[in-house]
Amino acid sequence: MSVKNFKTVFTSITLAFCLHPALSSASAPKTHSGSNAPSYSRTFELYVDKDGNIKVPKDYRTTFIFLGSFAVPGGDSLGGLKQLHQVYVDRDSVEYYKSHGDFPDGAILVKELQETTAANLTTGHASFWDQNAGWFVMIKDTKGRYQKSGIWTDGWGWALIAQEAPTVTTNKDTSTCISCHTPVKKTDWVHVWGYPLLEAHDKISTLNAQ
Repeated sequence: MSVKNFKTVFTSITLAFCLHPALSSASAPKTHSGSNAPSYSRTFELYVDKDGNIKVPKDYRTTFIFLGSFAVPGGDSLGGLKQLHQVYVDRDSVEYYKSHGDFPDGAILVKELQETTAANLTTGHASFWDQNAGWFVMIKDTKGRYQKSGIWTDGWGWALIAQEAPTVTTNKDTSTCISCHTPVKKTDWVHVWGYPLLEAHDKISTLNAQ
């Protein structure tokens, strides 16, 4: 085939692929679009009722951004873990945090609690997911929307939600949540230095600062 004929065939195939809907949609890789994930501007509409009760966002594993994990020791005598805490955040809040150094009104963080099991693998004694154990959810509220609710204070809503009822807030006050976050009061009540995407590892120096 001559170079001229080759160019003609190549151009025809390229145009057919680009212009034919069936070919382009079936062959092109499908990637997740950030537009499918609700912005923090819709948090109160989607995840909080009129009384301030919070529910777990549906499909947060695929529509939110995974921030990072915290490991809780004490699973077994060989050093296995007791729990893994996997943390997710709405997509838009990551860039906002990196630009402003705090979270926007409506930012929502979901901490998924996972019970673990352990086994001797080729890498050593390793812990891994066994079953889900519920969630903690934090929602930033800069406007003081829910003055009559006991779970909204210090600029955030604090919810403990049981595995069997993802739309029901279990706690009636913040005692089950806020004590763990008091050491990170200086970083908007969030352990930001533990999440690579936030680029805030240097802020670990503020841990326990009052």
